Amino acid sequence: MIGINCNDLKTGQTLVCERCGIELKVISECTDHSCATGCAGDMDCCGEPMKLKE
Repeated sequence: MIGINCNDLKTGQTLVCERCGIELKVISECTDHSCATGCAGDMDCCGEPMKLKE
């Protein structure tokens, strides 16, 4: 699985936890591209990476 970091997320996209169902919507995009350097790239919930909602 390819990780998702803040640099990749766009306004309007939603991340969802497949275990508990919580959803996080991107309101504002990351504009500091240097923050992604060294980022693990996963946003976790319930011990698992969250996925983009389709």
